Amino acid sequence: MLKLVTPPAAPVVSLAEAKSHLRVLHDDDNDYIDALVAVGTGLVDGVDGWLGRAIVEQTWEASFDRFPCSDTDGHAGKLFIPLAPLISIETVKYDGSDGIERDVESYRAYGVGSTQPGYILPAVATSWPISIREPETIRVTFKAGYNDVPAGIKHAILLMIGHWYENREDASDVDLNDIPLGSKALLMPHRNWRG
Repeated sequence: MLKLVTPPAAPVVSLAEAKSHLRVLHDDDNDYIDALVAVGTGLVDGVDGWLGRAIVEQTWEASFDRFPCSDTDGHAGKLFIPLAPLISIETVKYDGSDGIERDVESYRAYGVGSTQPGYILPAVATSWPISIREPETIRVTFKAGYNDVPAGIKHAILLMIGHWYENREDASDVDLNDIPLGSKALLMPHRNWRG
């Protein structure tokens, strides 16, 4: 399960960028354009977004029922972080067999900065601690998002904003619930197919 802890501090596309793309010189529609930016971003960003990844830096908590099992060679199982790109692991907490919350003090993080989901392993020559097996027993707080949002993602959001700004009614020959074709083509290389 994933929970958003801290949302992005700033929008992916600024009001000025959106207005420039729309060629809007007045301020009458600022609130409406801001709302379109939020809708376009929400459609593609985060765990429920079409991309299945974080676009700008945000903090999430992933919870698991148990630590992963070791493989047949005795290597500790990977605890996958389902949202990319991974910036950092902030905390790894678990409820011990006595029900008391504890921190996993030493672990190794892999995939930091990668466009694919990362994972963590316990420190070298150690294994995962024994935890109680209940829902949300293990909780990993992490930061995810791009340092620089790829131009294709930003432009796709701008295309969606332009499409919706020009087509404000629900009744149309075009299915306005779909991501417009040009936007989809720009987003496709960034979609998380492995998460």
